[in-house]
Amino acid sequence: MNRRYLAGGLAAALAGAAAYPIWQWVQIRRAPARQNALLIGGASAMYELNVALGKEFEKQYGVQVIVEGGGSLQGLLAAKRRAIDIAAMARDLQSTEADPQTHNHLIARDAIAIVVNTQCPVKQLRQQVVRDVLTGKIDNWKTLGGPDSPIEVVTRPRESSTSRYVSEVVLAGDDLSLKAQVRKSRDELLAFIRQTPNAIGCVATDDGGLPSDIVSLEIDNIPMLRETVLSGRYPYARSLYLLTFGLARPQALDFIALAESPAGQAIVDRAGFIPVR
Repeated sequence: MNRRYLAGGLAAALAGAAAYPIWQWVQIRRAPARQNALLIGGASAMYELNVALGKEFEKQYGVQVIVEGGGSLQGLLAAKRRAIDIAAMARDLQSTEADPQTHNHLIARDAIAIVVNTQCPVKQLRQQVVRDVLTGKIDNWKTLGGPDSPIEVVTRPRESSTSRYVSEVVLAGDDLSLKAQVRKSRDELLAFIRQTPNAIGCVATDDGGLPSDIVSLEIDNIPMLRETVLSGRYPYARSLYLLTFGLARPQALDFIALAESPAGQAIVDRAGFIPVR
């Protein structure tokens, strides 16, 4: 079975997680393909990392690795349906998702940075104030000790893993301001921040961290540093997992072992995430 068919099947399986109840899914992958390929799907934030790990795994084990995005929830559902081997999770499992058969393996950490233009005089905010700004309750920098200028909130699309994390953790379930501007990619969001002195936004710190011309605010007087993210002191730190469901295939366990090994953690570091071992 060729790579295009497998990749298409994985994408369909992940899309099916959002489109249909789990009991209506159709098994996309046929049994013979399971011996020739390892299928990984889930968090878009982990896509490039899993591709890099997959290349190293193919070199060492000679097993083809197919990686797809689609979101953490879709990956989790696909793993439970056994449509994929490993789910990439860019968040902790919720209590309603926990299952004795799910096995989470922490391979990296990163963080959500609250970023502003270099001209912004505000350098730190409390978590509640961040929430009030992003929801539009506070809409002028003067309230925060800055100039008398409207705050321009910029965000990623709702379906991105970063936006989901912001909604669940930073906003604690509150709705983002209706005035927030949407930028499709991380680079587009950062470009908007550079060009707009009154802007504020949220970005994940993968892809090699933040550019030097972007300011990351301290949160509760805690700077976003490697040490504070790894220790969990920085409040918007995020854990990245590889998840299996039930009795995992040996190839899946070998892939996870590679990700946890010194060689795998070096790949994690080069991908811009924080190694955990």
